[in-house]
Amino acid sequence: MKLVKDLSSNYPDCIVTHFNFDKHIAKYIADQDTTLTIGYNCTWNDSVLDFIKDYPRRIHFNGEHPCTFAQETKLGLHGLDRGNLFTDIYTICPYTAEWANNKYHSGKNKFKTIIFPIDEENVLKYDSDIKEYDSIFYGSVCGRTHENIINNISRFKHNFITLGAQHWYPNKSVDVAALVEKITYRNITTFQKWEILSKTRTVPIVNHLFLHDAHIKHIKSYDDWQSNKAFSHLDDNIACQLKPRITEAAFFKMLMLVKRDPWNAIELFFEPGKEFLYYTEETELPSMIEDVNKNWDKYKHIVDAAYTKAMENYTTEKVLDRMMRETR
Repeated sequence: MKLVKDLSSNYPDCIVTHFNFDKHIAKYIADQDTTLTIGYNCTWNDSVLDFIKDYPRRIHFNGEHPCTFAQETKLGLHGLDRGNLFTDIYTICPYTAEWANNKYHSGKNKFKTIIFPIDEENVLKYDSDIKEYDSIFYGSVCGRTHENIINNISRFKHNFITLGAQHWYPNKSVDVAALVEKITYRNITTFQKWEILSKTRTVPIVNHLFLHDAHIKHIKSYDDWQSNKAFSHLDDNIACQLKPRITEAAFFKMLMLVKRDPWNAIELFFEPGKEFLYYTEETELPSMIEDVNKNWDKYKHIVDAAYTKAMENYTTEKVLDRMMRETR
């Protein structure tokens, strides 16, 4: 098996850069028929495509869906593999998988749904049952939902980790100055972030994209875009997107407080009530966090169940094993 990476267009230090598939392909070294490509650029990098073209099995990990459709049309077309450059594509968007298979690949199961993995070594490096923080938000502020989350967790011992307000492009106006006051860490490394996550009890999670009008215009430029269920609520300026946060929360033993949305796609990987909890409005978060703080033992079995599920199914090694099993 050959691993080919081109991460030059991925965000530096993003979760993809720490998959560590390199460590685990040795067990498949005898397989001379398979390539695995990782990285945004691999779908159009001619040197990569020329290298893999003669391999019978050409697997690609696609972590971009459905974001790419909100950008230039040509970028999204590459991700749909209309040139049949790959034999199997693993995507984080279940609805794009279904849509692409039906529309562009005659119903074949070329696109399959996957989750962002984390290498077990990195999980165990930040394995902590000692919780110093009550809750956390990390990433960019993309809309009022994020603003509401930050405002509601900030009354507790919280962390707000972000690259900085200069990287925020919310689709609705937010009080930037007030949010900046709540930032606890700026531009830290993934490993520093994971250490903080492992010491945190709860994390509110929103599994959708916040879209601007320009994004929606790009999405609607695709033929038959309406058939992709990820785009069923464009009128609300949102689309479905499964975040790496569900993986990180499970592995680093945070209780997932997941916002209900029109898709609830997290249920493809974790079971509500057993491995995470839903909320509907951000105003519910303070009472939920307060109860978790007071009665951690009442919730710890949910955290442990999500951790067990992730360790058994979503480490880098387990994801690679699944890919190889399904594509042989």
